[in-house]
Amino acid sequence: MQTQQVERGFLYPFDQILKRIFSIPVMALVVGDWKTGKTDFALLIAERLLELGIVKKVASNIETKDPRIEFVSSLEKLKHWLYMDKMRKLYILDEAGVHIPRRTPMKEKNVKAIQLLPEISKAHAKLIIVTQDPDGIDSQFLNPVWLKAMFVKDSLKNARLISDFFETTIRITDIPQTTIKFDPYAIAPFTLNEAIKIPEWIMKDDTYKLLWEYAVNNKTIEQLNVHRMEMNRLVRRFIQDVLLSNQGKVTLSQLREVT
Repeated sequence: MQTQQVERGFLYPFDQILKRIFSIPVMALVVGDWKTGKTDFALLIAERLLELGIVKKVASNIETKDPRIEFVSSLEKLKHWLYMDKMRKLYILDEAGVHIPRRTPMKEKNVKAIQLLPEISKAHAKLIIVTQDPDGIDSQFLNPVWLKAMFVKDSLKNARLISDFFETTIRITDIPQTTIKFDPYAIAPFTLNEAIKIPEWIMKDDTYKLLWEYAVNNKTIEQLNVHRMEMNRLVRRFIQDVLLSNQGKVTLSQLREVT
């Protein structure tokens, strides 16, 4: 395969590449060894897509200090964010090898993430997946139906682009840093559901804490090491406290905090 080099006046040729790739709903990979600047490069792409008007909103599980990048770190919130309006969007998923690993293809988070791929297309959004090794992520994210481009970071300043949008491999050199400030050593979380803060009144009672784990965090009675009859007794006690709220511990307003 022939190689075409992009180096003169970095932004103009780089922007032309981005316009060609991200003109449609698309998924792109950014891969490379540790400390080659993958996350920085993904945020640089986001920065350019915003500047070019190709997208109007960007979100990521990378926590930044930039108001242009919304922090979205769960599948639940991501789906809501995609459909909250009709603006063109980009989502960046960092540390994908941790969050959607190939070794657990039937894990609930993997399955729901895969189900979200056509939703991203329907929402006319773009997706950038950042990982060290493409073979370490769920294989569905390498499906050419969704994956249209792969940027291979060889070093902080150099990358290669492999895509059917181009007849040759594109070499990208003299890559600048993004102006988006972030902590390169911070963990980029990504959960199935949005974390729910446990109300203070529940934390004060061991029974309520156990019921919280059972009802909100979907723990089984086996995981909680509680007999079924004991669980029934605890549920009855909770209901009694609610029904007798004027004299008991739990008020209806407190109950609404968890419903």
